[in-house]
Amino acid sequence: MASVKQYPHFLFLVTPGDTVRNEDGDFVAGTPTNTLLSKCREETDGRGTEIQVGGIAHKVTSLIQLPKSCPDVELGANVVVANDAECSDVRITGCCLNFKRDQLHARLWL
Repeated sequence: MASVKQYPHFLFLVTPGDTVRNEDGDFVAGTPTNTLLSKCREETDGRGTEIQVGGIAHKVTSLIQLPKSCPDVELGANVVVANDAECSDVRITGCCLNFKRDQLHARLWL
């Protein structure tokens, strides 16, 4: 009998790299880093759900189900959902439109 994983994916927080000045005096963007936040389950939203953020309507592309132990994710944070813990097989990237902690789990909308 096959087993089903409740959280088969991995959620990463994208932190932009520091901008540095090169020898010519030009500013060069640093390499962003991906920090593993939690295991998760990404579910594509094909219903056309919209969320109001700051008075602006945004279409939701995915709902990310998370365990209750997941740290809070700030609105507007850039995140990546991957199939592996090394973040080499990316499923989706996006901006956190909403984060809600419920009684038994947490949810994040992209």
